[in-house]
Amino acid sequence: MNLPGKYLHKAFALLCSVLLIASCHHPLTVATSNYKQYAIDAQTGADSAFINYYLPYKEKMQAEMDKVIGQTEQELTKPAAPETLMGNFFADALLTEGLKKDPSIQFTLSTKGGLRTTFPKGNITVSHVFELMPFENEMVVLKLTGENVRKLIDFIVNKDGEPISGMRMKIRNKQAYDVTIAGQPFDVNKTYNLLTYDYLADGGDDLECLRNPLERHEINKKVRDALLENITDLTRQGKKINAQLDGRIVIE
Repeated sequence: MNLPGKYLHKAFALLCSVLLIASCHHPLTVATSNYKQYAIDAQTGADSAFINYYLPYKEKMQAEMDKVIGQTEQELTKPAAPETLMGNFFADALLTEGLKKDPSIQFTLSTKGGLRTTFPKGNITVSHVFELMPFENEMVVLKLTGENVRKLIDFIVNKDGEPISGMRMKIRNKQAYDVTIAGQPFDVNKTYNLLTYDYLADGGDDLECLRNPLERHEINKKVRDALLENITDLTRQGKKINAQLDGRIVIE
């Protein structure tokens, strides 16, 4: 029997309604559940198709990471000492690049734990800089009260020195004295502009004295990019990285 189109539509709608109502009264259940676990270990063979897919990208990235961008006069080490060659280079590079963005910066601070490697004597590649600073930290300028700077000085003293630039001090019996910032004696009644990076500015490494500055603004530059630019600029000028221990922190 052939039904007109309008009746076919009605019949189809009625059938769907019946099936929907029936499904509400008879929910579906899982009859069986099977799975197979595939282990990935040393016995797992390489997938040549996958390797061929990513290999061109890997080779391009490796070539970029292996690019020589500068040279060092000597190995930049970081022994347990109040100041180190790596720490001085790192802090000085940040201060140099930060001042290009904000001339009001007076000093800069990092921490020993933030420096993840050393530099060998000779060629320095992009990879070396990524190993030194593998994080996506952003440079930050903090305007601090003199009291919070005093707490920062105490932090540096208790750590037996940290990477700093633009600041100098002597330490005797766990007390700092002859502290200067930007070449001037430290005055607890003044305010100071510190360049650091967001992890420390947010109180990382127990630097609670940095969490509530009078002002805070971003440089809009990653620490790693600042290091890359600093080394590249030195190379462009025909210079090598030549960090020195200059007595910026002396423990007596």
